[in-house]
Amino acid sequence: SYLIIKFIRGDFSYYLRLEGIICVLVSLLMRVSEKVIHDFISVVQLRHPNQVGGAQSVSGQLTSVATLFIALHLAESTGKLGYEIGRLWLISCILTATALISYCVFFSNINEGYTHTFFTFETGGQATVRNFREHEDDGLRAAAIFPHNKNQWKSIYDEVEDWVWQNW
Repeated sequence: SYLIIKFIRGDFSYYLRLEGIICVLVSLLMRVSEKVIHDFISVVQLRHPNQVGGAQSVSGQLTSVATLFIALHLAESTGKLGYEIGRLWLISCILTATALISYCVFFSNINEGYTHTFFTFETGGQATVRNFREHEDDGLRAAAIFPHNKNQWKSIYDEVEDWVWQNW
């Protein structure tokens, strides 16, 4: 569903400045890799809109926890694990509580200005456009646009073209 959401939102193309089949292949490789890495080891930096994205990052974490308990319930209903199921429930509850505590400590210690980045629905393209429009300095505006895939800023192509002709 992660890749489907990326396609629907027009955010599948990875932010590197690539074109054609290379863009598609690198985008697929990077999107799958970053999602797997994020889901298994919770790298918070992957919440950036150019990677997994804030809201998708949090929903992926919650889905992982929910899946664990659903799998335990299904395993318990089969009765094949016997007395081991109790130990698995205990370990799962301890690990989930530990993760919850670490998230609480994390959120209480980070700069409050970054809290919204965990819950944003902004795509990589939207972030690129926002960065271009927010900067006054021409060097920062250029750095916000030119290193990125054109698919991320095609919605403001004419605006960027006008800016380039006016300034260079």
